[in-house]
Amino acid sequence: MSGKKWIFILMLGLLFIPDTSAVGVGVAPAELNFSVQVGTSDSRILYVINTGDEDSGYRVYVDEKYRDWFTISPENFTLAPDENKAVHISLSPPISASGNFNILVYAVSYSPSSEFKVGGGIKVPANVKVSNSGLLLISGVLMATGLVYYMKRKKKL
Repeated sequence: MSGKKWIFILMLGLLFIPDTSAVGVGVAPAELNFSVQVGTSDSRILYVINTGDEDSGYRVYVDEKYRDWFTISPENFTLAPDENKAVHISLSPPISASGNFNILVYAVSYSPSSEFKVGGGIKVPANVKVSNSGLLLISGVLMATGLVYYMKRKKKL
């Protein structure tokens, strides 16, 4: 084939390439650090950014195992290109929790026109330090005191 035919075929091919748009997600900060005493809560803000060139839907969530530990607001939203949203993430671990936990927060983007809600995402590490020094001991003492009081009162009746 001659060079002119290749150029013609290439130009013809470019005419039939559909316009594509990209769904994208960015976050700030790249890592979340929580430090909490059992019985209290700790909050952080995660900024989710539409880095794509079309409106996109977003979902923010944590590992299923830790879902009850967190309140995320909003969990689902839509952003225009270059727009961002402050997502409030609050941690309230159960009374039985203690130690250091590495939990992932997911920020996933998808095309609102897609039926499958499939798109790109980012895993944000959340380093969680939970201490419960004394809280369990105090709870145990209060429960034992209540039991002794109940038993003494029952004997009097």
